[in-house]
Amino acid sequence: MNPRSPLRHSLATVALLTAMLVIHNAHRTGVVTVFDGLRLRFGTDYAGVGTLFSAYVLGYGIAQSVVGLVGDRFSAKRLLVAGLAASALFSALFAGTASYGAALAARFLLGATGALLYTPAMKLGIVLFKPEERGRVLGVLQAGAGIGSSGAMILVPALSGVVGLTGAFLSLSLLTAVTLVAAVSVLPGEPVIASSSQARGESAGLVRRGDFWQLLAASLIGMLAMYGILTWLPTYLTADFGYTEVWAGTVASLANLTLLVAAPIVGWAADLPPGRITVVTLGSLLAVLVFGLLVLSPWMPVVVAATLLSGVSLAATTAPFMLLAGERFGAGQTARVVGLMATAGQLGATLAGSVFGFVLERGGGFQAVWLACGAFALVRLVLLLDLVRRDRRRPHTSDAVV
Repeated sequence: MNPRSPLRHSLATVALLTAMLVIHNAHRTGVVTVFDGLRLRFGTDYAGVGTLFSAYVLGYGIAQSVVGLVGDRFSAKRLLVAGLAASALFSALFAGTASYGAALAARFLLGATGALLYTPAMKLGIVLFKPEERGRVLGVLQAGAGIGSSGAMILVPALSGVVGLTGAFLSLSLLTAVTLVAAVSVLPGEPVIASSSQARGESAGLVRRGDFWQLLAASLIGMLAMYGILTWLPTYLTADFGYTEVWAGTVASLANLTLLVAAPIVGWAADLPPGRITVVTLGSLLAVLVFGLLVLSPWMPVVVAATLLSGVSLAATTAPFMLLAGERFGAGQTARVVGLMATAGQLGATLAGSVFGFVLERGGGFQAVWLACGAFALVRLVLLLDLVRRDRRRPHTSDAVV
């Protein structure tokens, strides 16, 4: 950790940064297991309650692009504190309103504030810790994302049966408020890294670097491929294997389970030299293998194995990828690069529904979907292998030390 911060605060800092991703993902997925209750509450149909989920994703995607562009101009701690305060407010508004319009607006704004939690948390996970610690730190943060998603999907319906929907969603607002108090009291700010003029110079140089655009393309294409399986696997299991929606969702959730378990492990591996690019490249290779298995063998044990491996691949290509990119272009560009990579990945994830839905509508079937996913995964792998090749030719310019 940065020597100006007492070592005894390192665990508290990691815990607080992890809590940011827990809260962000809990707010994102908290509605999906109570769609029926929300449908009755707001007097709408399933398309209407589905839009409540989509509003969060839309707000997050738009705000993430803005945070990516201007995030390095502001203190990461102040952005996190502002994000927590706004999240507590908007989640309470969503919990308390009986108006569908107000609920939709609250979900959109809640998603936008999620961008104030993700990128600054990842930035502090990089700049506050030594290079040999960052992989493990970001691995724990990524595990927090899984805890938030899975925990909300279990606890929100459980609490709603005891204290009702309002009380269940207010519990998320309360968790956010408690984290806000802790963040104000304990969370350190980032060290002063560069002057504004130096940062502007780095920003101008960023767009002229081919490896920046290469990584941006890898982020978009890679998440498009991986969200192909996350989005369409339940439908594949119901349509081709006759699974009920509950069982299909259970099998699909295995990817999140393995991501949760694998994230700290691959984070540790990313701290080994030259771990960043090695872990991301191997994770990308594993993605190609996953889709190859799905294409070649439509047998349920193979599908389960591919689902489990997809979680490992996601763990190896999410936080380690952000670490690889965030360190590469200079300390003054960390938040900007992480935010833009996250925006590209979010765009790829958003496109997965329509792109692969189009493949199905064209009559290709799910084997064609997996083949298309595999092709995108292969393109990402080629981009990363080319980056490795060029870095070996220019070893002194491959990474920037933050």
